[in-house]
Amino acid sequence: MKVLFVIDTINGSGAERSLVEISQHFEKYTPVFVHLYKGDQLKPNLEESGIKVYSLNIPGPRNFSKAAKELEKTYDKEKPDIIHSTLFRSDAVTRKLKSKYDIPLVSSFVNNSYNKLRFQNQPLSMQLKLKLVQFYDTYTSKKVDFFISNSETIKTSKAKSTNVNLDKVKVIYRGRDVDKFANVGKTEELIGLKRSLGIINQNVLLNVSRLIERKGQLDLVNAMPAILKKFPDTVLLIAGHGVFEEKLKNRTKELGIEDKIKVLGRRRDVPQLLAIADLFVYPSYFEGLPGALIEAMLSEKIIVCSDIPENMECVNDKSAIIFKRGNVEYLTQNVVKVLGNRQQFEPLGKEARKIAVKKFDIDKVAMEYEKTYDQLLGVKI
Repeated sequence: MKVLFVIDTINGSGAERSLVEISQHFEKYTPVFVHLYKGDQLKPNLEESGIKVYSLNIPGPRNFSKAAKELEKTYDKEKPDIIHSTLFRSDAVTRKLKSKYDIPLVSSFVNNSYNKLRFQNQPLSMQLKLKLVQFYDTYTSKKVDFFISNSETIKTSKAKSTNVNLDKVKVIYRGRDVDKFANVGKTEELIGLKRSLGIINQNVLLNVSRLIERKGQLDLVNAMPAILKKFPDTVLLIAGHGVFEEKLKNRTKELGIEDKIKVLGRRRDVPQLLAIADLFVYPSYFEGLPGALIEAMLSEKIIVCSDIPENMECVNDKSAIIFKRGNVEYLTQNVVKVLGNRQQFEPLGKEARKIAVKKFDIDKVAMEYEKTYDQLLGVKI
């Protein structure tokens, strides 16, 4: 049996990466990918696993009619048993084709799209635009047969904001290879990584995330002067890319701490970065399900994170140090507390890994996806 994954791009972060990795662990279903718009960073990963990829590269930011016309050709050629769409533009296009193709349609809930914070501090024109998107999403959701949500928090919020019946939504967490983040790299390799980053005998704080406002990196940058006052031999590494990069760099210059904060861009060596980090800091304001946090858990890192519900589905007060979202003072105090006595907090990292192995093993996640497809098709398990 065959599942056709339709996704906006396969450019390497969040939902794209997660879905690529899950599909590589399927045993029963044959996955085929089609990305509608330009962005194929993960295409080699799929093809190396023997997974077929169609790159439609539709011009323009939307162009739904042209995308639907081109996608029809893939439907006709592949004749899938299930269509599974992920991200808004792909949802719109696959729902547009639903009336013509009587193929079960699954859609993903992967982020808190209509969180109130998204509307705050936005000009009225942007608020109206987002409201129109929400209305369209709500109206077309009726065409979807079933939804897979990556967290309970997102299931509740997204279903409520789009009037989706909760009985049509199943939570399956994002998965990770639980062995990939254990015993990473030889000592010599990690020393070489530190040298390449200009790190010698320093405390290393790490944040891995897209560089967008809601990820809270600006709070972390603003906390650094007080942290450095207590522990001057500290460096902050921020691994990720995004539209907020310039603002973060400008703020480090304003604070005069450019030499203490390194914005690394997109990295392929996150397991190694986690291995050299003393502390993982995650001050996000809202999430889908935070894959970077899960990776830090699997790496047995001491974690300081915000108290948002999405993070709390991953960690608790026995596996992480938790502070109130947006409170830079509490963020600072907790980082300083850990740097003052790391050994005291190491049991938190060990507990975090136990939780992550139990909840986020990618083989178990892939199995749950396939069971869900079976149930939708009426296949006896």
